[in-house]
Amino acid sequence: MEQIISNIRSFNRFYTSHIGLLNQQFLDSPYSLTEVRILYEIGAHENITAQHICDLLNLDKGYVSRLLNSFLKKDIIQKMKCEDDARSLIITLSDKGQQLLHELQTKSDKQIASFENKLGTEEKSMLINSMRTIQNLLSKDYNNSMLAKEVTFREGLKPGDIGYLIYLHGLLYARESGYSLQFEGYVAKTFYDFLGSYSEADDRVWLAEYNQQIIGCIAIVHHNSEEAQLRWFLTHPIFRGTGIGKRLLNVALEYCKERDYSNIFLLTTSIQERAISMYKKAGFVQTHAVESTQWGKPLYEERFDLKLI
Repeated sequence: MEQIISNIRSFNRFYTSHIGLLNQQFLDSPYSLTEVRILYEIGAHENITAQHICDLLNLDKGYVSRLLNSFLKKDIIQKMKCEDDARSLIITLSDKGQQLLHELQTKSDKQIASFENKLGTEEKSMLINSMRTIQNLLSKDYNNSMLAKEVTFREGLKPGDIGYLIYLHGLLYARESGYSLQFEGYVAKTFYDFLGSYSEADDRVWLAEYNQQIIGCIAIVHHNSEEAQLRWFLTHPIFRGTGIGKRLLNVALEYCKERDYSNIFLLTTSIQERAISMYKKAGFVQTHAVESTQWGKPLYEERFDLKLI
């Protein structure tokens, strides 16, 4: 906890200094950052009230009222009665206010451009993705479904995918199931065998990505015209419960139906209770189980089958 707090404070000190938030005036204008944020919110919303501004920016109502009165005296904003509620006043920018906001945004754009011009394409992408993640994680109504909205899906393999999938399996299964390092070797061997006979026509891999990193996967491996194997089904813990795993599983099973497979099977262990629950809901039935000790854990090796025809 102390390390997290220290890191956040360090980032805050760097960021506020880097973009000039410690200056009393914003971008060498007569206005503070708070005043500019209020102007921006007024410009961004067609029907905004003082209370709405307070809620958006988490500001004291009296403080906002004083700033709005100052803007009104300078002919920067206008107030008019709300048609739906006579007690509320709708706030809009005057022509002068619109011009002021445009000038400030132009200055801000130039400042941002001076930062990002120093970065390459991949560095810019990393910066934007990191900012989006920070925004989602620190949102007052955060839940992992917010991150899930940023997830993209793709079919097929690219260089580096297999290596990252081996890493994810080794990391997550050690952390969650207590598997030994030998499990990672086993996963590496299964992917080695897969690539040795991989056929784009018959085999399929689907991946879910967040910030261009793989956070979910599933594969269908062709065995013969009647049967295929479901393999390497995995969802990163942060994204579980968001429907991503279910979507991957459904896509894989739909593909099997399109290929007219009569049977789909998978091999797992009794420790994988969450995944097994999903398999059972999809219609898989356990057809074999044998007691074993694998990867440093006593467990049952299990086979599940799903009859499609």
